[in-house]
Amino acid sequence: MVTLFLVTAAILGFVTAITMVGPLLVDLSRELQVPLGQAGLLAAAMSLPWALGAPFTGLLSDRLGRRPLIVLALAGIGVSTIAAAFASNFATLLVARFAAGVFGAFGPASVMAAVGDLFPPQRRGMAMGWLNAGFGLAAVAGVPAVGIVDGLFGWRWAFAATGSVLLLLAILVQAAFPSPRPTHTGSTLRQTYAAVLGVPKLGNVLTANLLERSIFNAAVLYLPPYLMLSYGLGAADVAPALALVAIGTIVGNSLGGWLGDRFRGPRAAIFVCAQLIAGSVGLVLFGVAPGLVLSVALGALFGMINATSRPAFLALGSELSPRYRGALLGLLSLTNQGGTVLGSSLGGLAIGLGSYGTLAVLTLCGGLGAAALALPLARVKLASET
Repeated sequence: MVTLFLVTAAILGFVTAITMVGPLLVDLSRELQVPLGQAGLLAAAMSLPWALGAPFTGLLSDRLGRRPLIVLALAGIGVSTIAAAFASNFATLLVARFAAGVFGAFGPASVMAAVGDLFPPQRRGMAMGWLNAGFGLAAVAGVPAVGIVDGLFGWRWAFAATGSVLLLLAILVQAAFPSPRPTHTGSTLRQTYAAVLGVPKLGNVLTANLLERSIFNAAVLYLPPYLMLSYGLGAADVAPALALVAIGTIVGNSLGGWLGDRFRGPRAAIFVCAQLIAGSVGLVLFGVAPGLVLSVALGALFGMINATSRPAFLALGSELSPRYRGALLGLLSLTNQGGTVLGSSLGGLAIGLGSYGTLAVLTLCGGLGAAALALPLARVKLASET
């Protein structure tokens, strides 16, 4: 139980660190005297090195072990985030965020790989559900807590407090997180990636994950303005609706973990069904305005159904190449970040060129595409874990 708690807490910390600038943007823009759009680059400054470094840090975790890299990630982000609290200008703050992204690349892939190492296949779906719960908790508790600290004490204290919590997490992981032996130490970089890229249907796994992350991030990003424009709400009025969506994702992760462990054979089928339903719900969510209550309910339902697909799919990904689990999950982590960029970009383009009805169709197409790509995975023979 302690291990599962630390898995969730680590992901909660990582996700909060990368998304924490949202509630701080107005204060940052005002104090550092930069346009709001420019202040928004602080999120990209952390995301870019995080995404580009993930495949290589996953490889390192195969060689050096999972726990050292998780501790390095938490401590590195913590120190960089505390340093951000002392930034005297926007450029310095940008550098601090970039440094946090460099350290962040060591974290999520190592946590996912550790779950694959520490939990047997019959419990791996449940464990991946705990991992994914960290994403929902970041939206429900992590980022709102940052906003509260900012409102009470200012943005510098928000950075300092977040960094301090991450340092505390690093200490707890070092003290209490199991340290499985490195899975592989002998292959060269070329040999490792030749083996990983030779995994059957790897392209299907990565592209399906990219599409699933894209529609999820597009829906979550553009749901608040949709509710505000459709029903005349203010920013504060939307917060409870977003909390319900986040709670839906937490419930979906628990359900997905339960399904993944009880139906190990058809894990890909769980993803396929969930994506088909999520895409259809997204079509209704953004294509119809059935009233505020139903729209919020549809948003929560979308979050729950989409999240149901995640634990079993991540468990499946962790089983494709046990020997090079970190390297493979590093590639999966890259598509997680890629989905954030693709979803926000295509969603904005869809709304700009058309309307929310266009976004509705895009969400449906993303769900159908992810399901179609995952369908052949049901026939993939998993590698032995011995």
